[in-house]
Amino acid sequence: MKQLSTVYTDNGDADKNPVSMDYKYKYLALVLILALTFIHLFCMVVYPESLMANKLILIVVLAMMFYIWMRELKDKKTLQLLNENLLHAQEKLERAEIDVISALILTAEAKDPYTHGHSKRVAAYSLAIAQEMHLSEEEQKIIERAAILHDLGKIGIDDSILRKDDILSDKEWEIMKGHPQKSIDILDPLKFLEKEKEIILSHHEMIDGSGYPNGLQGEAIPLGSRIIAVADAFDAMNTARSYRAALPEENIIEELNKSSGTHLSADVTNVFLNILDKSPEFWNRAIT
Repeated sequence: MKQLSTVYTDNGDADKNPVSMDYKYKYLALVLILALTFIHLFCMVVYPESLMANKLILIVVLAMMFYIWMRELKDKKTLQLLNENLLHAQEKLERAEIDVISALILTAEAKDPYTHGHSKRVAAYSLAIAQEMHLSEEEQKIIERAAILHDLGKIGIDDSILRKDDILSDKEWEIMKGHPQKSIDILDPLKFLEKEKEIILSHHEMIDGSGYPNGLQGEAIPLGSRIIAVADAFDAMNTARSYRAALPEENIIEELNKSSGTHLSADVTNVFLNILDKSPEFWNRAIT
């Protein structure tokens, strides 16, 4: 960012800022123009036949105006350079964000071989749904990120619960239901993920209000959460877990239709079922 440092210095000294200096010169030029204009009017009254009162002062004023115009062009170029450097810095930050996200999710999924690749698949399904629903590129990006991180909170849950091959006890289920909030707690320092956090927190809410952690209903559940819920449910049924094998395709379709409008959003479920018809590769469990 060497170029950026030539535009603005860390010590806040405005006199070393080329833009500030240029404005000082332009202010001085404007003052000179005003002074010369006053002299010109004075000379026209006192010395009406003087050449200086007309041609010479006019030349000086035009020269000063040309100087101001040239300074404006230089400032525009400097500001364009500053903007380009800021955009470059933003791109580097976004790449760093992706690296952080990847590291976090790999840490979480390393604890459970049965769910290895789960978050990447859910992200792929969620992105496909968002695209099919014609959401904006920014919304698609937010939903994809939220999907990648939706189970991050499970990193704080004991392996004996995560890998249990039997029904969870009430106490264990309460611990498991805390993973959305644990995800938010882990991501709290990452302030650039505020919208993603809202989606992650609600991805286990259900349309009929029977979900967790807040019992939200219908459209009170963020759209991104409703999308991830469908993608998450599909991948859970389409892959083997410690307590069961993957379900057959016809059973999965049946379960999705049965949950549509109660546990899952009917609109989102219909969109995803259409995607499965058009893109059978999503049934491939090795999508990652």
